[in-house]
Amino acid sequence: MTVRIFQSPTSMFCEKVRIVLAQKKVPYDIVDIRTDERKSLIEFSKQRKVPVMDYHGQCIIDSTFISAFLEERYPENSIYPSDPSAKGLCLLLEDWGDEVLNHAVHEVRRAAQENSAEIKKKADEEIDAHFRSLDLLFTGKQSIFDRMTIADMAIFTQLHYLYHRVKYEVPQKYKNLHAWMDLMRRTTNLNSLYDLLD
Repeated sequence: MTVRIFQSPTSMFCEKVRIVLAQKKVPYDIVDIRTDERKSLIEFSKQRKVPVMDYHGQCIIDSTFISAFLEERYPENSIYPSDPSAKGLCLLLEDWGDEVLNHAVHEVRRAAQENSAEIKKKADEEIDAHFRSLDLLFTGKQSIFDRMTIADMAIFTQLHYLYHRVKYEVPQKYKNLHAWMDLMRRTTNLNSLYDLLD
């Protein structure tokens, strides 16, 4: 049986899983949930959330759990640092990207949709605080640890979504963050969330 990923092409969490699969060179098929309005997803997983992985009949839900499962089955090209303390920090940063940064990204998107100066100002301030922190984090670094890990992937996919879906650019003054984003785009070979649709 083939590994299948139930996904939406524009989901940052699905993109995260695709990067992990590519990093580990695991072949897979995509089930685009838009083609049947999630019916096949619900039939297989009994819920609506993506991504979902069908691993030879086993159902794994959520990008973090899918990534950890893939790491266990395919330990080569590890997505975690080898040092236990660094791995703990890596997992915390993955969660920060998936939850905290994701919230800020959605606030920017909401502000763009609602066209309110007050909501936009608040969203801009929140996301800018994260840009400042990330710019400091990437000072003199090509990745958070000694190589690309799941923490880099989780943060990158949020910012990639922000740029491509919300059309919101990281200000040029954050040079370290821009350099890291450019390197991540080259490393993952992702210029657009719509690559899968082309």
